[in-house]
Amino acid sequence: MRIYVRTHPGRFAAANAARSSGPDDPLIAAASRMIDSAAAMLRGYQLDPDQEIHAVRMLRSTMHGFTTFEAGGGFQIDVDVDESFAWTIAFIDRGLQAIAARTHGTATR
Repeated sequence: MRIYVRTHPGRFAAANAARSSGPDDPLIAAASRMIDSAAAMLRGYQLDPDQEIHAVRMLRSTMHGFTTFEAGGGFQIDVDVDESFAWTIAFIDRGLQAIAARTHGTATR
């Protein structure tokens, strides 16, 4: 997603602003593929269905915000942005592991 946004910032912005015109709109299929991809990445956490929806929304929101800031030059401080991204992903992973552990009664790693 980061590479796509850097390469095609206008397309990304347009896709996020687009609204479907009805049930046959190709935008619905494209959006479904993107959401299904995000859900597939999260399946290893074995979240409950409602939790998975929350996790997809959180992941999409975080990635959208990070990539939008990055593409717009919003990260001005001289600290490696790739390290910040890795830190963000690790933070999300730890949170999802904790939720999964609570749900399944296991300890987090």
